Amino acid sequence: MAYTKRENSYWIFSRELKDSNILEGEEKPYVITPLGTKVKRILIAGKITHKSSDEKMVKVTVMDYIGSFYLTGFKTGFSSEISEEMDKFDVNDTVVIMGKVNSFKNDEGIFYFSIYPEMIKKISELERFFWGIRTAYVSKRKIYAITEIHKDENATEETLVKLGYTVDEAADAVRSKKYYNDYDYESYLNTVSAINYETPEENKIDENSNSGNTVTLNLDSFVLDYIKNNDFGPGCKYDDIIIAASNAGISREKLDEILNVLGSNGDIYEVSLKRYKAL
Repeated sequence: MAYTKRENSYWIFSRELKDSNILEGEEKPYVITPLGTKVKRILIAGKITHKSSDEKMVKVTVMDYIGSFYLTGFKTGFSSEISEEMDKFDVNDTVVIMGKVNSFKNDEGIFYFSIYPEMIKKISELERFFWGIRTAYVSKRKIYAITEIHKDENATEETLVKLGYTVDEAADAVRSKKYYNDYDYESYLNTVSAINYETPEENKIDENSNSGNTVTLNLDSFVLDYIKNNDFGPGCKYDDIIIAASNAGISREKLDEILNVLGSNGDIYEVSLKRYKAL
């Protein structure tokens, strides 16, 4: 009997999936992300910020450090057991999920992605911290490889491997250059680099500096970037911004102050009750 090899589960942030617009293959296609990742299955971690359940399905929103993933579990058929597991979790639970990526493209050509979980498990903040650190490392390595391949139009996978990148990182960089030549990699790198896993208001030592100068995360920029990266049309929800800010160590009072400043400066506006858009 022939066995089908199980697809790898890739560690990616929500923005990498959200920014994707390339599918490869006809039936059950792969998603090609801006970082060149070729995915059908992903491993993600974060906090549950929303959950709804009826007789047909369970829908759960999970927020990582820079955005949200959207999970769907059906209560009939082969996925009924996982939907029962999803129903056991509540808002603010910290979870890890392995699942398959499902894509939908609307008439305007905009892609939407949902995750069909195969496994969901409650985890500690320390485990979530590890997922975030490792995913950031993987993302940065890919961006560095992409930067190298853009320096030389004749560069190949072999060129990158000789520079010290893995075979997978080299292949991802080639795919990224092919499909996303004009993607704003610097913006993505800045977003990932701005993630603070402790308290963003603390002064940090710049490890790349011999002078020992301290650097401080710009909280206004953190909130503004989050709103920009998580507005899927009707505006970024205030409740989601609260969770992201809390995860980054920003109090609700401080967040409200930042939103007021951004609004006064003309950087954002409240499009409807508790929904914000960046200008």
